Amino acid sequence: MIWHPLTWAFWSAAFTGLLIYGLAALRSVNVFLDWQPNRTDSRQLLRERDAEVAALLARGALACLASAALLGLIGIAVAWHRVVPGAMCGTGVLQAMGSYGSRALIFWGLALVILYAWWVLERLNRFDPMGGLTWQAARIWLTAAPFLLAAFIYSWLALMQVESTPPVSCCAAVYDQVLEETSAAAVTGRLLAASFWGHLAGSVSLLILAVRRIHLPEHGSGILPAAIMILWAPAASICIKHFWSVYYYQVLSHPCPWCLFLSDYYGAGFLIFGCIAVVVLSSISLWTADRVRSRHPILSKPAVKRIHHSAWQLLAAIILFTTLTAGPALVWRLRTGVWMTNPF
Repeated sequence: MIWHPLTWAFWSAAFTGLLIYGLAALRSVNVFLDWQPNRTDSRQLLRERDAEVAALLARGALACLASAALLGLIGIAVAWHRVVPGAMCGTGVLQAMGSYGSRALIFWGLALVILYAWWVLERLNRFDPMGGLTWQAARIWLTAAPFLLAAFIYSWLALMQVESTPPVSCCAAVYDQVLEETSAAAVTGRLLAASFWGHLAGSVSLLILAVRRIHLPEHGSGILPAAIMILWAPAASICIKHFWSVYYYQVLSHPCPWCLFLSDYYGAGFLIFGCIAVVVLSSISLWTADRVRSRHPILSKPAVKRIHHSAWQLLAAIILFTTLTAGPALVWRLRTGVWMTNPF
């Protein structure tokens, strides 16, 4: 275990969130199994009370779990490398954690995405006096359980792994990746080129869709931004690692996204990857609100407002992401007359 104040803060928030999540889940199970909005007997009144209590608990759980995830990310990115022998950034911390660290990050991300979808549904459900989305919200809340449990298990294993791991080498891990990519240069080059142009095309497409939904929130399909986002997010992450980070480091052959989080680069990684997170969440919000608008006419007006708000979030995130990634590259080009990277 890493004996660091952030570790204790992480586990305090995480276990508190898990406890409250469990209490909300117990209430949600009753709602999921026995929700009958057209019934007015005492049994349905109990389910309505369960739904109200579950929603209150769930909001607290979401706040605690989101805080825990943020504390864990901060620990990996800028804090825990100071207590891991040989580590200089998050790459060294994850190397010390073994495969458990990356698995924990993946499951935390999936769990929070599902919980955010619940949050969008819950906010829309408040506008329906009959609670037409209560059953769907309970189902989504329960769906997050296995992902959240896996996130906790892998987080525990990852932090316990650090204690018994020998000294790591950040640079060796990064340059081993470079050597592996060099040995398969043809395949890697095609993959990187496809990722580069794919993420540019995805950025333009999301930008156009966001502007369109701002002006015409009642028209269009929410599935299209979500589908583009699924392809755009990994492509954008690859491009940050292999193309855009070069203009922050101003050196070649250093594909390490975690160094972007360090104070040497003004913590740019938090903003850059934060933009990706906002794009993911706003796309999910667009899709969820659009489904509610089309299937629940009584909630059409609040759903349209949510679509409009999410479209603005998507637009702002894409613009800021482009500024933070392409901006330094354009400045370098204007100063030197050449590009440091070649996507072709």
